[in-house]
Amino acid sequence: MKINYILKAALATSIAFTTLSCESFLDRDPLSEASEGTFWKTENDALVGLNAVYTVLPGERDFWKDSHSDNSVMTNAWGEKGLGYISMGNHNAATEYLEEEWKYDDIRKCLYYLERLTEMSFDENKKNRFEAEARFILAMKYFRMVQHFGDIPLIKEKPLSLEESALPRSPKSAVLEYALENVEFAVGRLPDRYTGADLGRVNKAAAYMLKANILLYKASMSQFHEGQAANDLWKEAYEAAAKVMGMGYDLVDDYAAVFKQENNLNTTEVILARQYVEDKITHMLPVLASPSGTGITGSGWASFCPTRELIDSYLCTDGESIQNSAKYDPTKPWENRDERLKKTFMLPGEPVLRPNGTHTAYQPHPSYNMPEKINSEGGGITGYMYLKFNEPEYSKPSSGFANWPIYRYAETLLLVAEALNEYKPGDPQIKEAVDKIRKRAGLVPVKAAELADQAVMRKLIREERRHEFVAEHKRYFDILRWKIAEDVLSVPAEGINSNPNDKVGDWSKPRYLAQERIFDAAKHYKWPVPQSAIDKNKNLLPQNTGW
Repeated sequence: MKINYILKAALATSIAFTTLSCESFLDRDPLSEASEGTFWKTENDALVGLNAVYTVLPGERDFWKDSHSDNSVMTNAWGEKGLGYISMGNHNAATEYLEEEWKYDDIRKCLYYLERLTEMSFDENKKNRFEAEARFILAMKYFRMVQHFGDIPLIKEKPLSLEESALPRSPKSAVLEYALENVEFAVGRLPDRYTGADLGRVNKAAAYMLKANILLYKASMSQFHEGQAANDLWKEAYEAAAKVMGMGYDLVDDYAAVFKQENNLNTTEVILARQYVEDKITHMLPVLASPSGTGITGSGWASFCPTRELIDSYLCTDGESIQNSAKYDPTKPWENRDERLKKTFMLPGEPVLRPNGTHTAYQPHPSYNMPEKINSEGGGITGYMYLKFNEPEYSKPSSGFANWPIYRYAETLLLVAEALNEYKPGDPQIKEAVDKIRKRAGLVPVKAAELADQAVMRKLIREERRHEFVAEHKRYFDILRWKIAEDVLSVPAEGINSNPNDKVGDWSKPRYLAQERIFDAAKHYKWPVPQSAIDKNKNLLPQNTGW
């Protein structure tokens, strides 16, 4: 496989180059040492510098962060500097994990690149494209920080550190406006598609998707948090996403295939992905997603576990819940269900690959005394594990290399459906978009009565988003913008039935408790500004409400 330029840049920290990488320049004081005089001369210098900016894009770490939501539980919540505390409501300004999202060095990296690029002379079209790619990444970073922290300092164009600038926080409306300005710049200068060595770069469809997501967020905050009608914003979000529908993307037939290493070059459905390369740029998702005793190596860690509520929320093939469907059998709970269920999770009783090459039933209940038993080393805490982003047959599970999807065409369809349902309920295009998703999942089409009821369609679209994007770190941001986090994160996270004599799929029986959770609506819709940042810049005060 030909490694594109993005991948070459990311390799800078682990393998030698013949071409000078500017990754180190962007990570240190940009005004120091010899970089100013020896770099930033040629188009290739600009390209290598841009490749370093791509490291700001979100990646596989977002798999871990789905545990912020009601989808997943982190087995050791205290790990990773408190990553698992978010869903429990145990975080505070001193929680070190918060610093992972308060990343002004990423902002500085983008702005430093843009400043250097301005001073360079080479093909104007190429230069504009490079600038557009960097501005897209800058906009995405600012947008993500706003979703976490609300008002944040806005540093424009000049690559100052936050401590050097001592800036106060700007209203999030100003930050989002600046992000949209950068996205609009990108839309006008990016190509529709790339080929060859440029596959994986930010394209026009990705820019439209970012624009649509920012507008979707603004509309949601206005309508669900502030109680203000937002028809114009919903319409603008729809129009941005609708542009992508005419750009040649489609769903692939097999949902599971989208997340496999062998399909890293899939550009049919994947609009933008963080790039990984076998043995060179890798991640640990296969070992994190697996319990002990499964896969060809048997070396899973069971670090993140789906919740029982998530498993039970998957519909039966008739479009009804397990509580209401005549097709549901609690003794065979995985039959006649949304096909994504079996393609996404390891489920009790379903065959899994073992180190000896056989496939035997996955049995996490302690009564079976299997390596995957819950509440044991490598067993997790709910009894469910992931097949999505997993590679059971891969002999190096701690070195996975499946690309991380940032935007997929499935999101385009569901964004179109959500936005239309809010400002133009009953529009036939809502049903067309959702039915396309549901057809791949083996579910019946949307019924006429469902389409005619805005509230019913809102719930249906939200559930489709949940099931389609499990483990992709979209759910947490969704439940925040919809203002339902106070409902779904104020109940315990649970696992399989505790009594081995109860039917596996009987939702009415006692379950194992995985994690107690609290969501305080008065403060948890925003994270506190990290105390470490406030200690360096008192102008960041006052702190977010409640913290």
